[in-house]
Amino acid sequence: MTEESYQTLIEISPLLTDHEVSKALTDWFKEAVTFTKWEYVDETGKGDSYLSEVIRIRIYGKTDDTLRHIQVVLKTIPKNICRRLTFRSHDFFKNEINFYTKVLPTLLSFQAKKQMTDPFLNYTNLFLALSDGVHDVICLEDATLQNYGAAVRQEGIDLEHCKLTLKAIAKFHAISFALRDQNPDIFNSTSIFVDETYYDARHWLWYERFWRRISSIAIDAVEREYPNSIYVDKVKGFAVPERYQDMIKAVQDKTNAVFSHGDSWTNNFLYKYENGTVVDAKIIDFQLTRCASPVLDVTFMIYACTDQELRLKHYNDLLKYYYEVLAKQIKEMGSDPDVTYSWDSFMTEVKKYSYFGLAFSFESTPFIILAPEDAISMEMTGEEKRNIDDFWCLPPIKTKEGRLREANNVVHCVDQGYI
Repeated sequence: MTEESYQTLIEISPLLTDHEVSKALTDWFKEAVTFTKWEYVDETGKGDSYLSEVIRIRIYGKTDDTLRHIQVVLKTIPKNICRRLTFRSHDFFKNEINFYTKVLPTLLSFQAKKQMTDPFLNYTNLFLALSDGVHDVICLEDATLQNYGAAVRQEGIDLEHCKLTLKAIAKFHAISFALRDQNPDIFNSTSIFVDETYYDARHWLWYERFWRRISSIAIDAVEREYPNSIYVDKVKGFAVPERYQDMIKAVQDKTNAVFSHGDSWTNNFLYKYENGTVVDAKIIDFQLTRCASPVLDVTFMIYACTDQELRLKHYNDLLKYYYEVLAKQIKEMGSDPDVTYSWDSFMTEVKKYSYFGLAFSFESTPFIILAPEDAISMEMTGEEKRNIDDFWCLPPIKTKEGRLREANNVVHCVDQGYI
C-alpha cells in the first residue's frame, strides 16, 4: 500500500469510512476523536482463521490537544466472492455482530446489577462492528497487549489451561441461567438475535460431502490405531450421514438453553501468562454462537482441546469443576442452581449430548493437528458458490500421533457409554 492508503480504511472495507471510525474512536475514548490514520501490525497465524480475513492494526486519532490510538484485531468478510459465498461468510458475521451488539450487552447489563466476586470478563471488547452483507467488519480490542496469547493448537492443553477454559465457559453460561430464571422475557427476546449457523436442515446440502469426508478420516484413524476392536464397530455405526440429524436435535433442545459459544476449540481461547504461568482465559470468535444446552460447549471443548492422557486422569474432576463454578456464579446472581440447573440435570445432559462433541471433533481435530505449513489454502477463483468440500480437502491423518488424537476421542466416548 502507498502512504496515502493508510489515511483511510475504506480499501479494507468500504464500510470503514472516516466518519464511522471517528465515531468508534469517540465512543471508545469517551471524548471527541477524529480518525487520522492507521498502521498495519501483523496477520494471525496461517491456518488460524478460515471464515474471515484477519489482521492486527493500530488506529490513530486526535482530539483538540491529544493524540489517541488503539490496537485492534480486524476481521473482515473475505473479498473473494467465491470464498464468501461458499463459506456463507455473512451468516457467521451477522451472528457474531448480533452477539457483540445485542446479546453480550444484555448479559453484562444483567450481571452488573449483581454483587459478583468474580464476574464474567472473559471476552475481548468490541471496538466497531458494521454489516451490509458483503463488506461486514468486526474490530475487537487486541488482547495480546494484556499478555494474552493463543495456545499451540497442535497440542492438547494441559490441566491448568483446561480449568481456566472451563471456568470462563461456566461464568459465561451462568449469566444465561440466572437471566432466564429471573427475567425470562428478556432472555427470550434476546435469543432471537442468534441463529443456528451450522446444524440445521437447510445447511445439510452445504455440509453433506464434507461430513462424509471427515467421517471417513475418523474411521480410518480408528481402524489403523485400534484394528479389529469394538471401537471400529462403534465409529462405523456412529459416523453416518444420519448423525447430522442428531446434531440438529441437540442444538434445537431448549430445555436448559443458554447463550453458548458454539465453537469451543483451541483457536478460540486466549490465555494470559504471568512469569510463565497461565492465570486467565478469554473467549473469542462468537460466529457460531447459539442458544442451546451448555453441555454442547463443554463436551466439544473437552474433545477438541484435550488429549486422552488428561481425560483418563482428570475427566470427572473437570466436569465437577465446571459445575462448581457454574453453580457458584448462578447463586451469586440470586438464583438457585439446584432449581435452574442441578448437578443431576447437568450429568444427564453430559450422557445425552457428549456425542455432539465427538461428532464436531471429527471436523476440528484434522484442522487442529495441521502444521502451519500444511494449512489449507483459502485462495479461490471465480464468483460462483461452490461446495466446501471442494476446498476443505482434508486427507487421512498422516501421523500416528495425529490419528491417536482423533481415535482416542472415539475410545473415550465408547468407554464412557456415550455412543
